[in-house]
Amino acid sequence: MSTLRFQIQHSNGRQEQVTVEAERALIGSGAHCEIRLPIDQAQVEHVLIQVGAGGVFAQALSFEPAPTIGGVPFTQAPLPPDAVLGVNQTQMLVSIVGEGVGGGTAKPKQKTNPMLIIAAMAGASVVAWMYLSSDDDTRRVEPQEYPKLWDATTATCEKQPTEALAFANERRQTADAKRERRMFHVKDGVDAVPIYETAAVCYDRVGDKADGDASREAAKTLRDEIEADYRTHRMRLQHAMQVNDMETARKEVRTLIEMTEGREGPYVNYLHALDRDLKQKLGRPS
Repeated sequence: MSTLRFQIQHSNGRQEQVTVEAERALIGSGAHCEIRLPIDQAQVEHVLIQVGAGGVFAQALSFEPAPTIGGVPFTQAPLPPDAVLGVNQTQMLVSIVGEGVGGGTAKPKQKTNPMLIIAAMAGASVVAWMYLSSDDDTRRVEPQEYPKLWDATTATCEKQPTEALAFANERRQTADAKRERRMFHVKDGVDAVPIYETAAVCYDRVGDKADGDASREAAKTLRDEIEADYRTHRMRLQHAMQVNDMETARKEVRTLIEMTEGREGPYVNYLHALDRDLKQKLGRPS
C-alpha cells in the first residue's frame, strides 16, 4: 500500500504535514475526509487524490471555488510532486513517500510523462476528448488558450461637450438594459461592459464625477462577474465531456458560443465543431 504525504499551508499561514496510508484520499470539510479543511476553505468533498500507474492524480469534486494546480483550475489532471495544489486559500504539495508510514524507505520518485505535466499546468483535463459516434470515433481536442471577451482598447468619448452628457445618459441606460437582459441573452452582458465604459468617459468630459465613477464601477463589477462565468462554463464543459454528459455539454457549448460571438481563434473553432458533433449525435436540427 502506498503512503501519501501532504505538506499543507493553511489560509492562516499555519503549516503541517499529514501522511495517509492509502492509495486515495479525500480533501474537504467533511468529517470523513482524510485531509479535513475548515468549512470556509472547502466543500464537504472538494478534491479526490488517487495513486495511479503514472503517479498521483487529482480530480475536482467541487468548483465552488474551483481547485487549482499551479494556480490553474482543473477537472482531472496528474499532480507532480512539485506542483502546488490549491483549495481556496489553502495550498499543499502531495507526494508518494513509501510502502507505509513506518516503512522507513521512501519509494523512488514516479516517472511522470513531461507532456502530462505540461497538460496539468495548462489546466487541461486528463480526458481531453469526447467520443461522439459509435461508428466513427470523432474527437475534439480543446485548445488551452481562450479568446478574451473584450478588446484591449481604452474607451473614448467622441462627442462635443454640449452633446456628451445626453450621450452619456443614453449609453448608461442602454448598458443598464443589456445588463438586465444578460440572464436571458448572455451576449448582452458582454456588450454592456464597453458601453458603461464609454458612458463613464463622456460623464468625465462634462465634469460629472459621480455618474462617471458609478458607470466605471458598473463596468468593472459586470466584467468581473462575466469573467468568472466564462471560466465556470469552460470547466463545466470540460467535466461534461469527461463524463460523456452530452446534454450538459451541448448547453455549455451553446452558452460559450454566445459569449464568444465576434471572437476568432482555435477555441471558437473548437466550440463550433463540437456543437456540430453534438447536434448530430443528439439528433437535433438546431
